Amino acid sequence: MSLLEIVVLSAALGTDLFSVAIPIGMNKVRKTIIFNAALVFALFHIVMILAGYYLGHCLGVIVQHMETYHFDCQVGAAEDWAGVLGAVVLITLGLHMIKENLFGKGINAGASCPLQGWGLVGLAISVSLDALAAGFSLGIMDVDMLKLSIILGVIIFIMAIVGLAIGRRLGKLIGDRAELMGGLALVLLGGHVFWMAVYL
Repeated sequence: MSLLEIVVLSAALGTDLFSVAIPIGMNKVRKTIIFNAALVFALFHIVMILAGYYLGHCLGVIVQHMETYHFDCQVGAAEDWAGVLGAVVLITLGLHMIKENLFGKGINAGASCPLQGWGLVGLAISVSLDALAAGFSLGIMDVDMLKLSIILGVIIFIMAIVGLAIGRRLGKLIGDRAELMGGLALVLLGGHVFWMAVYL
């Protein structure tokens, strides 16, 4: 793959993250949390694409020996599975944000942040599943995975920072209901992802 192709692929893999980062950033997220979360997102994308690459490479060798199945079918199934799982995580997170905004105004209001702890891990996995599926298909191609990993990590980090920062700014403009609107956006986005994975 050329440098341009790697950059385009990395940007494409970051679009899901970017679209999710904006509504999450509306959740009054601190700058340090944004920076740490962006690092985690970049790391998970790198790990996922490497895991997918080596798994896809191994399966490609097996399929070539068996000469029975066409590899594209397995890639398509992996992408559908990744889409469904990602959609479930997004919808769950969105519903949690809505519940917190409507009913979480007590003593512990705002105590939970979707960009910390296991919430961040689950979110990072869901938005990096596309990288796993992409790595799967790259396993049968000649790719410099070190170069791809570095460029992918940098681009994902930048897209996460920008998306979360935009959401943070929008959250300040909208006010108290920013988390509610962000949650609704995540539910709608998750529903769209689920529909695309299951019915298209």
